[in-house]
Amino acid sequence: MDPIAPLSPSTILGSSTSGPGGQQQNPHHMQEGQTIQAFVVNAAGENKFTLDIGGSNRLLVQADSVTLSPGQSLQLQVTATTPQVELKIISAPLQQYLGQSLSFIGQNVDLSALVQLLQQPPNPAIASLSSVSLQNLESFIALQQTPLNNTEGGNILRQMIDSLGLQMEAKLHNGVKGEEAGSLKSALLEIAHLFGESEKIGETSKALLATIESFQLSQLRLGQENTIILPLPFPFLDQGYLLIDQKQEQETEDQKRSKQLHFSLHLALTGLGNLQIEFLQTNEGLWMRFNCDSQEKADFVSQFSDDLRQQLTDIPLQGLSFSGTANAPDTDLIRLLVPAGQSLLNTKV
Repeated sequence: MDPIAPLSPSTILGSSTSGPGGQQQNPHHMQEGQTIQAFVVNAAGENKFTLDIGGSNRLLVQADSVTLSPGQSLQLQVTATTPQVELKIISAPLQQYLGQSLSFIGQNVDLSALVQLLQQPPNPAIASLSSVSLQNLESFIALQQTPLNNTEGGNILRQMIDSLGLQMEAKLHNGVKGEEAGSLKSALLEIAHLFGESEKIGETSKALLATIESFQLSQLRLGQENTIILPLPFPFLDQGYLLIDQKQEQETEDQKRSKQLHFSLHLALTGLGNLQIEFLQTNEGLWMRFNCDSQEKADFVSQFSDDLRQQLTDIPLQGLSFSGTANAPDTDLIRLLVPAGQSLLNTKV
């Protein structure tokens, strides 16, 4: 079975120089797969360059297949740590996720288990975190615990999505400094780096990272179809995301006079199960369709139709329907990512 290739090949930057006796130095304790923002400080000989990788940390590298210039900003990924550290330049900020496991796709971001592990006595691991990562972690948890209301719910969701770190690599790629690009993802990367040898903390942090990266991978794919995916990291959801259809089709004069907005919620809730809510908004009003995973549940939800109509005071509800054929959110998402007739795997023997 062939691996899934990246969109475009990345340039191998080279390796850090060896220490006395030919032993490879890895003073910054890099790990395979880790991403690094670096700046070229100066040339240090033939095909050798000094990189600034944050703070006062410098790294001497040899680049045999690429020309670097002082002041150049690089997004790097660690491809090997033994027998020497090897790095590659990432030309597209999200390409390193292509081909990774999709087992966490569409899952929710639940920090409760990780926080409990970090706070376990007698020596709470959370005390080892940097102040920036600790602040990012606490800020996200505070947002998740903020009660939602009619006026601030959208703003809280926006802050949570911004705090996840879905744009972290893009910010670093554009030269934004590490602390300014801080996010939940950067905090999880630090936790995974510090406690990678701890089975429970390491596995939990890496699972959360995989969940965030699954949404990054999904947006990379769905962006080609002019579709936006936004995770819904609310603690009361087992799974949840919002899809916004931004397809630009040729419009007739009638369509120009009646702009349409199509979006859908894909949710999984304890007790209610899978729920898909489709919205179609035009100048005339709003149409909604509730799709549960059974007709019995759809009949139950339909009993609250009058309550819904009373809550919608800013826009007329023109149509409301209920059905019982919803799939799990992750199933719907994988079908969007892999259209009919295509496959994630090469199954030829």
